Amino acid sequence: MRGLSTSLKEVFGISSNLLKSYVLRHHVDDDFKDKIELTDHHIVVFGETKVGKSHLRKKYITPNKETVEIDCTKGVDLYEIYNQILYKCGIETSETLTSSIERGTRLNKDAEASLFQFLKAKLSGELTETQVISEVARKTIPKTTSVRLVEALKEKNIKFIVLDDFHYLKLVDQYLLAYDLKMFYQSGIRFIIIGTKINKGYFEKFNGELSQRIDYIDATRWSEEDLKKIKERGCEVLNIDISDEIINYFIDASSGIVAVYQQLLSHFCIANNIRKTNEEYIVLNDLDKAIKCNENYYLTLSEHYLKRIQDIADGERKAKLKLYYYIIKVVLTSDVEIAKKGFSFQYLFDNLKNIHPIKSINHGALTSVLNHFDELQSKKDIFPKVFTYYDKRLYVSDSLFYYILKHFNKEKIDDVLPPYDFQLEFDF
Repeated sequence: MRGLSTSLKEVFGISSNLLKSYVLRHHVDDDFKDKIELTDHHIVVFGETKVGKSHLRKKYITPNKETVEIDCTKGVDLYEIYNQILYKCGIETSETLTSSIERGTRLNKDAEASLFQFLKAKLSGELTETQVISEVARKTIPKTTSVRLVEALKEKNIKFIVLDDFHYLKLVDQYLLAYDLKMFYQSGIRFIIIGTKINKGYFEKFNGELSQRIDYIDATRWSEEDLKKIKERGCEVLNIDISDEIINYFIDASSGIVAVYQQLLSHFCIANNIRKTNEEYIVLNDLDKAIKCNENYYLTLSEHYLKRIQDIADGERKAKLKLYYYIIKVVLTSDVEIAKKGFSFQYLFDNLKNIHPIKSINHGALTSVLNHFDELQSKKDIFPKVFTYYDKRLYVSDSLFYYILKHFNKEKIDDVLPPYDFQLEFDF
């Protein structure tokens, strides 16, 4: 009999707090610690949603007087972020400081619209390097935020600024921040930026002067060994064990997505009436019960999730080619391993030619639709976004989609994407 009892919610599942089943991934944790302790660089932690990015940061960057934590919620802009930083530091803002921040973070509508289109084309890979250099030469480099902001933060001895959910920040604001990051770096103030599917070298595309001043850590991958250690640590706290057969099933069923795996462990414990540390040691080994837990979890999750997929497939109702529908159809009939690498432009183009009624779809039409994937999801209030397009690949940005795709019955695709809802209409 154990002296201390711990609730299941502190051990397995999804939580904003560090779970007691947290394990070190040496290829990730050690790299993060080294970057914190042995460099003075900004750090970007990237990967799909729900892979443990925020937990990694919370493990090693704890709240204190030298750290400011900001959540980039939907709709927030860089101006508001800087003001939140000042507020959380207890810095009283003057009209001079406020206006200088606004000048450095807000563009007029025409300039912002022009810059947005340029940045989108640049990140999607639709501009050649020659065009990028030529276009940048004509762009006005944005004014960085006033040094007044930096001086105010230095007086408060601020060392770290954490920007969580960075992907919610608009593209133009990401670009403006990239120029401010150099100024912060030179002043000894480090940013920890956490976001989905940022690739290495992302900020250098905006500001080449960040080279050697910013490091990237991919928090996506969880090995089979890592996932098994989660079980071991959690079970030790709960005074139980879960058979290898069950664990191997859950690892495969979850497609290696740690959030799904944690939820399956939690649901399986509840199904076995384990809600806190068990008084007597017990081994859970009912495979049928584990399979039922997975089936129930998929049904619950997919009911809401596939509605989001339908909304994306619906695209712009006025669009005659209905390319969003056919792109989603290609995606849903693809293997998980292909999805994890990102759907290349050529892969989508070749598969669209096989299923689209019009066999002569040109590259330009597909490029236009892919370039608007992020905008479409924002317009339809799909958050977190399921997909993002850059470098001529359509990437999955929400890790739960891998789980959905693994268990999705491809033979019933017309139940999710009924073809009669997406009839092509042509005027000849």
